[in-house]
Amino acid sequence: MKKYIVFGICCLALLLSAASIYGQGGFTGGNAAPQVDSARAVQIAQTRFPVGASVIEIEWELEKGWSEWEVKAIRNGMSYSVKINGENGQIISYRERQYTQRQPVPQPPQNRVSFENIRQSALSAVPGGVIVEIEWKHSHGRWIYVVEVRPQQGRKIKIHFDSVTGSQITRTWS
Repeated sequence: MKKYIVFGICCLALLLSAASIYGQGGFTGGNAAPQVDSARAVQIAQTRFPVGASVIEIEWELEKGWSEWEVKAIRNGMSYSVKINGENGQIISYRERQYTQRQPVPQPPQNRVSFENIRQSALSAVPGGVIVEIEWKHSHGRWIYVVEVRPQQGRKIKIHFDSVTGSQITRTWS
């Protein structure tokens, strides 16, 4: 009998902690846009970066139901990474390390298409799909968005968009 009481208490504690997390806005599902947008995520990350650091990558990810931003920057041979809760803007983690890249990253375009517009384009391209990740980065000489979409059936689809025009570059299945 004691085992059942202990088991029940453990289940209740687990349920209450999950409800608490959900109530704090840490969980999102489906294709809900994060409460914290990309511009705000960069502002939050810049509070941890040294003055003059250049943002080189912004990524939003829906990982196991959690909405999370990762903002990366570089300055003077160092790489900085800040992970931010996409629902409430709290910093989850901060990391810095030596940065080694053969070629310098060019300055990002000021007139890039927004994360929200790219998200809508990806959802239009894969009706009924669920966006798992959106990443903005420099690759092969240009700034792009890479969007991973999980369709209702079949393999995950990765769509590359030009970050200035918003046009689709490639689509691959994994």
